Amino acid sequence: MTRKTLSSLKGVFSSGIAAKIKANGKNDLAFIFVPNAYGSAGVFTRSAFAAPPLTYTKQSMKRGTVKALIVNSGCANAATGAAGMRDAKRTAQIAAKHLGIKPHEVALASTGIIGKPLPMDKMEAGLATLLANPKARNGDATAKAIMTTDLTQKEVYISATINGQRITVAGCAKGSGMIAPNMATMLGFLVTDAKVDSKTLQTTLTSAVNNSFNMTSVDTDTSTNDTVLVFSTGEKGRKISSAADKKAFTALLTLACQNLAKQIAADGEGATKLIEVEVLGARTEGEARRVAMNVINSPLVKTAIHGADPNWGRVLAAAGKDPSLTVDPSRVDLTFAGAPVMRRGKIVTHDRNKIRKLMSVRDVPIQLNLNIGKGRARAWGCDLTHGYVDINVSYN
Repeated sequence: MTRKTLSSLKGVFSSGIAAKIKANGKNDLAFIFVPNAYGSAGVFTRSAFAAPPLTYTKQSMKRGTVKALIVNSGCANAATGAAGMRDAKRTAQIAAKHLGIKPHEVALASTGIIGKPLPMDKMEAGLATLLANPKARNGDATAKAIMTTDLTQKEVYISATINGQRITVAGCAKGSGMIAPNMATMLGFLVTDAKVDSKTLQTTLTSAVNNSFNMTSVDTDTSTNDTVLVFSTGEKGRKISSAADKKAFTALLTLACQNLAKQIAADGEGATKLIEVEVLGARTEGEARRVAMNVINSPLVKTAIHGADPNWGRVLAAAGKDPSLTVDPSRVDLTFAGAPVMRRGKIVTHDRNKIRKLMSVRDVPIQLNLNIGKGRARAWGCDLTHGYVDINVSYN
């Protein structure tokens, strides 16, 4: 059975090539084209050093529905000033001409080294080759082209029945280092055959990102180019408009984003384990999110899990370190790697050797119930290893 990718959806075209932007000869330039896009939306980095491609894309989206994306890896086109913006505009103009659309209907994304100018000679030649067949269907090549230090492709293809229609969300993402907070060094591109207008798509995407990519951490650093885009083809005839339909579609889009977010966390630079932190019973959802991120970001928790050290006290230390959050130690329940170790603030008899064995697997769950409210959240991250240091001292 052929593996399905984002270009498996009717009305979605995509591919990727090696344009020699990266020295390793791997794919580094890609496109996604939805010529009859019904809606589009995006969420972007909050960094003060947001890259020119993001600025251009946000400006385009203010003018209407975006129909195409051009994305490159190997050069972030960030911290490049006015020249970087000129290169971004030129990229959109070239792509628009090849695709037969307007420049403001083109979105841009870049990832790679910060502070290097975009090699426009390679971009122009690459775009001519890449867009020679704008109706190509090679989502696999697109997923490969956006990778940098990633070891694995990250793709999703899921469906659900909404208002009697089988709705699909498909996409791909990249991310391995500088993961946190607020998306991190990641790109995520999704398409859906649902009929969702841009306004509704923006609301649902923001919610989905808040509960997926914004709850993912590898090393607490964020970046200049973080972008998540979604396109709606409108192929399914009945519009997503009722409150119930919007809720169901948000759930589907969130599930797709969480699937990609977990793949990113599992592929963290040097990672050997995926950590999932679930916080229950917080005073508010906002506080649950902050407690979860404090735990997932803790270097002590990360190193303990890497070494299969059942030092669950590090979880409590991380959960209680922010005095602005409400935590009552006498109410806390903690399950570490699937083993109950604390109930209502009291230690539960447990076997540390058994916990070590539970921690030896790829996925290590942590559940913390504060028992003071109804707020809940989940966060995903990975262990901290010597491999992380090795990768980042050699990245140039």
